[in-house]
Amino acid sequence: MQDATGVIKKLKRMMGIKTDLQLSEILDVKPNTISSWKKRDSLQYEGLIALCKEHKIDLNELFFSDSTAVYNTSYHKRKVKMISIDHHFEYFLDSEKTLATAPSYVFPTTEEVDTAFQVSVDNMYPTIKMTSYVITKRITLKDLQLWHIYLFILKDKGIVIYRFKRIAEDGTLLLISDNPSFENIQVKPGDVREVFCVRGAFLPNMKTATEL
Repeated sequence: MQDATGVIKKLKRMMGIKTDLQLSEILDVKPNTISSWKKRDSLQYEGLIALCKEHKIDLNELFFSDSTAVYNTSYHKRKVKMISIDHHFEYFLDSEKTLATAPSYVFPTTEEVDTAFQVSVDNMYPTIKMTSYVITKRITLKDLQLWHIYLFILKDKGIVIYRFKRIAEDGTLLLISDNPSFENIQVKPGDVREVFCVRGAFLPNMKTATEL
């Protein structure tokens, strides 16, 4: 996942513009808003997603660093365990046993990654498409960063993917969908069994990886 500065830079290149002022006019925001996004490392996702839909810009390509061609042979080789939709429930019941028998692939990537999960729900569309895989790195709750996308293993909901908005006054995590057809949720920290930072996404075409 790219930071705000990286997203803004790439969006300007995709739109064929050179200045933050031009981008602010297209997004209909104040001229200093773009600079503020860079400083706070935050973005107004609703406006960006609407702009991408209008100009047919691939959100995976915009938000993730080289997500569709995430792998360059000059990068470090990472061994990644693949958890398909068919094995979500198995992983939920016994993650260690599932990982032990899951297929592994080697991905050349600069990112620290260890597990790839296939997406079973469309709540993050169009940023992440259903049936694609998200490549992730296991982290702790204290590592959560605002507006980044994470995969959570929740006690009552299983495997879910949401964008982290903020921590509410009562301590619950506010998680939002990129797809407006889906509701946002609040999660108690104690209900989080595992959390993974989403580093990239790809459709299931394993020509870019090496099976072990």
